[in-house]
Amino acid sequence: MNTQKKFAFAIVFLILFSITACSPGPENKINFDPNAIRFDGTRAFDIESEFVTQFTNRHSGTDQNRLATEWLREQFTQSGWNCSFDEWEVINYSEPLKLRNVVCRLPGEINEGRHEILVVAHHDQASTTIQGADNDGSGIAILLHLAEIFDAEKPLKYTLVFVATDAEEYGMLGSLRYIQTHPNTDDIIAGISLDNVGREYYDSMNMELVGLSRKYGQIWFALTARDAARAADGLWDVNLRAPIDQALDQAVPISFMDQGPMVSAGVPAIGFTGGYPMEFSDEHYRLWHDPDDTMARQSPGSVGQSGAITETLIRQLLTMQEFPRESGPYLYFDESQQVFRGAPLWIIFIGFVGLFFLGSYLIGGRSLKEKLSAWRAVLPDFLGWWLPLVASILLLYVFVAVGIMLEYDLYPATTKDPEILNPNWLAITLFLLGLASFLFIGRRLARKYAGHIKSPSFKHTKSFALLIIGIVGIYILLVNPFSLLFIAPTLFWFLIQGRRGITKLIDIILFLLGGLLVYALIYQFGFQTLRYNFTFLWMFLMMFAIQMIGFGTALISTGVIAAGLMMIANTSQNE
Repeated sequence: MNTQKKFAFAIVFLILFSITACSPGPENKINFDPNAIRFDGTRAFDIESEFVTQFTNRHSGTDQNRLATEWLREQFTQSGWNCSFDEWEVINYSEPLKLRNVVCRLPGEINEGRHEILVVAHHDQASTTIQGADNDGSGIAILLHLAEIFDAEKPLKYTLVFVATDAEEYGMLGSLRYIQTHPNTDDIIAGISLDNVGREYYDSMNMELVGLSRKYGQIWFALTARDAARAADGLWDVNLRAPIDQALDQAVPISFMDQGPMVSAGVPAIGFTGGYPMEFSDEHYRLWHDPDDTMARQSPGSVGQSGAITETLIRQLLTMQEFPRESGPYLYFDESQQVFRGAPLWIIFIGFVGLFFLGSYLIGGRSLKEKLSAWRAVLPDFLGWWLPLVASILLLYVFVAVGIMLEYDLYPATTKDPEILNPNWLAITLFLLGLASFLFIGRRLARKYAGHIKSPSFKHTKSFALLIIGIVGIYILLVNPFSLLFIAPTLFWFLIQGRRGITKLIDIILFLLGGLLVYALIYQFGFQTLRYNFTFLWMFLMMFAIQMIGFGTALISTGVIAAGLMMIANTSQNE
């Protein structure tokens, strides 16, 4: 069987295996009494109006923000909850920023094992807004009204913890702080985040399941949220993520809501946010982090629906005796109620990575001694591409250290922030000059140190490049296997042949196709979702500079790019 037939057989096998390897999804028994739902949209709307009109411009670190937290503690305390402040400091915009969470508890009868239900909404707002009504005055209002409702029923079975978090707009810092300082996150039954849940045109509830850089929300909890809302008459649909969205969410675990740190810590958690008809998508984006995010666009009906759905989920959790434990990546297919996870899914991941090692082994001779000798000859060429790319990332760290670029604790500013929308052209120019200089030096050194080594064949260069991608695949498997979607398009690189002359254009096209998914994801997150156009590339540099994209990820991504560049540059011999 020739090499191409082996690859085709392997791919067909993986596809057929994935289709037949699903298992039934978790089943939920809904036990709460729908007649117990007491949430009043008008009451929550009035609370929201009082909060956002009294405490305008309450972005993190301001006097208004601190006054808002004092008011919130007073309101929760009047409702019978035990409240405290949690204060700490971070660096944002290269300046110290004082932050404060409001942490409130309603103790339950059970105080051991998994006994804590966590619900959060953020009291801060984007600096580009005035009232910050929907984002997130609506979530805060729901917390306050639910506090009134459940205090009247104490003692409850489990402890309720409501947290009004700070600095959600700068990377869920308040939620992250609560999780990082929690004595034992295994005690948390589940977490719920409320954000953007009151606008007048909302007609359903969406769920965000993405963790902060790692992990994905557990499917049993998402199904419980959906089924609990269905059990109560007249509530909105709670939408599950489609399988393709689940795959992309897990491939790019960048959270935009407070459930992110909870999910990353292994806590079953979801983020509730309003769903809307497609015809409102442009208006929804316009109002996001905009001065027009005011009470004029909120409605008691929407706040009422969102609050009632949250109440149904809390009440369902209060009736449960045991809580499932899930781990690892998955895909859930709602129509068939099947979940694809565990060993079958891992076989797909491992099999995909194995394709690159198999290709590396089959291309350029099968003698291990011959390969090792050839790879030693290829190594200087690879390093001549890879190390300059790594040096350019380190240069960004230097820019932050010397003040050319701003320092942030986790996220670079907020969406629509002038710091993102107005690129620092000095930093960009210096970065491009540095990259060009590093590449020039790297290529000169590669030629110098490879000068006494017999030039390898293109097949050996290609074999080494596929080996590098396979090693990167192993790293991704260990960190976040769904991110293998990033290197899936590099299968096109199997077709690169080291062509010369005008036909070299074919290899260049294949190289560009190898980055297809990365380009698509940049479009999705940089244009379609955030609509940054080319300014997203500036945000991308900022994400590397503050290590929101960590150094490990920088190493592997530049390694893959270097492997591809090495093939299309083709300084080796053609056999």
